[in-house]
Amino acid sequence: MFKGVGRQLEFTKLLEATANLSKSEAGKRYVLSIFPTTNRETAEKNLQITDAFTKLLSERTIPLERFPDISPTLQKLSAEGVVLSVEELIAILKVIRQSSVLKKFFLNLDNRFERIKHFGERLSDFGELRERLEKTVDDSGEILDTASPKLRSIRRNIVTVTARIKQKLESLTNRFPEICPDRIITERDGRYVILVKPHFRSKFSGIVHDRSSSGQTLYVEPTSVVEDNNRLRELKAEEKEEIKRILSEISRLVAERKVELKSSFRALVEIDARQAVALMSLKLKGTLPQFTNKVELKNARHPLLVLQGKEVVPIDIELKNGLVITGPNTGGKTVALKTVGLLSMMAQSGFLIPAEEGSNLRFFKKWMADIGDEQSIEQSLSTFSAHVKNVAEILREADEDSLVLLDELGAGTDPIEGSALAIGILKYLKDRRAKVIVTTHFTPVKLFAWKDDYFEVASVLFDEKSLKPLYKLAYGIVGRSYAFVIAKRYGIPEEVIENARSLMTAEDRLAEDIIKILEKEYQSLSEKRAEVERLKEELERKRRELEEKEREVRERALKEIRSFIEELERKSQEVFKKAHSQKVRQEIKQIIVTAKSREEALSEIKPKREAKVGDTVKILKSGRKGKVIEIDKNRKLAKVLVGNLKVDVKLSQLEVVEETPVKQETVGIDAPKPKRFFPELKILGMRGEEALRAVEQFLDDASILGIKRVKIIHGHGEGILKRLVREYLKESPYVKSFRSGSIEEGGDGVTIVEL
Repeated sequence: MFKGVGRQLEFTKLLEATANLSKSEAGKRYVLSIFPTTNRETAEKNLQITDAFTKLLSERTIPLERFPDISPTLQKLSAEGVVLSVEELIAILKVIRQSSVLKKFFLNLDNRFERIKHFGERLSDFGELRERLEKTVDDSGEILDTASPKLRSIRRNIVTVTARIKQKLESLTNRFPEICPDRIITERDGRYVILVKPHFRSKFSGIVHDRSSSGQTLYVEPTSVVEDNNRLRELKAEEKEEIKRILSEISRLVAERKVELKSSFRALVEIDARQAVALMSLKLKGTLPQFTNKVELKNARHPLLVLQGKEVVPIDIELKNGLVITGPNTGGKTVALKTVGLLSMMAQSGFLIPAEEGSNLRFFKKWMADIGDEQSIEQSLSTFSAHVKNVAEILREADEDSLVLLDELGAGTDPIEGSALAIGILKYLKDRRAKVIVTTHFTPVKLFAWKDDYFEVASVLFDEKSLKPLYKLAYGIVGRSYAFVIAKRYGIPEEVIENARSLMTAEDRLAEDIIKILEKEYQSLSEKRAEVERLKEELERKRRELEEKEREVRERALKEIRSFIEELERKSQEVFKKAHSQKVRQEIKQIIVTAKSREEALSEIKPKREAKVGDTVKILKSGRKGKVIEIDKNRKLAKVLVGNLKVDVKLSQLEVVEETPVKQETVGIDAPKPKRFFPELKILGMRGEEALRAVEQFLDDASILGIKRVKIIHGHGEGILKRLVREYLKESPYVKSFRSGSIEEGGDGVTIVEL
């Protein structure tokens, strides 16, 4: 049954198109033998392999070239002592070259391609055998001189003897031009001869091997070259014998590796076929589907229509249990039917499917279809009889793991009986829990499906004004066949149409009117939904633009502040050089610290975020604050509690108020604490500048640690250090007061500083 359904769903055509992408005849046969697996684990593994191949092919070319089919040769090698021909050895050489190249290629792939790296392990390098074959044969079919030392020696002797023979013959033809006017040297029966006139014997002796049809030219072997010709024939016999020995030896070496050869050849053929499937998946812009408990195809396209270069309108298809598709003949009902079946078969055969990412398929074990107007001519069956026979076979096989596709169910016979039969078939398939897609024009079948909980209905949309199909499925809608509309457009008289309409029953007309109203309502809702989607996309685009502008403004402000700080630091360094006052230097440092603090504060400004439940917010129009207690994302509204009043406010009119503890703003330097500190500094013996640097560092550390009193020991001496230190202390922002030490503290040789 698979072959029949594969033909009806055109799966075989897809395989034929894929086979043409193969590099070998064996690869083509492999592709043409592909069929959907009924093992879910195998199907998922195959899809993962194809996905890996497509990603690899998107980045680089797999170094796979055309290679011959060595299957007959491998079969031949099973016989003991077989000797392969030069052509067979050349074919094997081409295969093992490919095996060596691809082994290295696959094993060197990175971990992203873990799924297909194993191909490298299945291939062999054949290093020694490859080298031996390359020394023995070339691609033109010649046995090379490097095949063996003996062969090389024999061929050198052949060249020497041949040259000697030709030299002697050329000498004769040049000496006797009247007898050898054409000076032609040729071969007869493997011996070199010259073309001469019949009276040659008057000049030299020789053996006549042949004569021309006119008898005026003889093919003569002069006596002077007979011995050399004999030697040449011996050498050629030796060459032939050595070649036979070489072929026998090489064949034995090949036979010793026949198991690896078979394994490598099979791997090459599979790589060839896998690449072809991946290339087809890429041509179809296929995606990786997931197997779930329902069919959910998003923007699915029929692959053969894509390959034909036709403009294909994507279609969304959903199937839980049963689906009845209605609508006019030109609306694409049959294409939708075939698309589901074909994509299902593709996925379970390792192909990525031409549908949007996130599409799902149910895993099936049987595919059954009755599509088209094929008749059984051999059995003299009418179209209806052929369909009934086919459906009967389907009903015998259908079960919960089956996908059943029935095109125009019940057509080809009396509409009343056909409708009744179709409903009976649908009920039977429902009882068997089969997954079913049916197309129909029969109103009773449409209404049955609309009422039954197992089946869903969908209509292919149709533009009544232009009479053009829209190739879209509207779910939950029973579609019209548009027979009267189409008939009128193509010239059927109005009188005929009115007479036909009057023959319809009141129930039929009512059903037709209801369906028409539902169709118009659906189209209206679809248009509104499309407009809502467009507006949502527009709002999203504007939101992104605003965020981008906000980011640009923030970055520009930061850049300007950084530029200002750099300029400030540069100028401050100039002032530092000129300033002698320590107080001035401290003030400049404080300015820089303040500027940097402002930069950090600005860099922490975050983009406005959308309010969420629990946030304290400010209503922009009124300026009042409240707490968000509820959010309606669809309507973009928030319910805000302002005092005891609940108000609905648009989210765009709210600003989140970040609640942070109130604290006094201070600016300081985040400096590390000194690891060791003693509240006493000795600067005895230091130079002035060195002493002031030590005092400055000493006071910095004391300030960081919060020390309130310190002692500076400068000594008496000439009083220079004492004067410098006390002048510095007068202007230091750290110093509250200072004094000379008491007698116990060291007298005037120390200064006590209060911080």
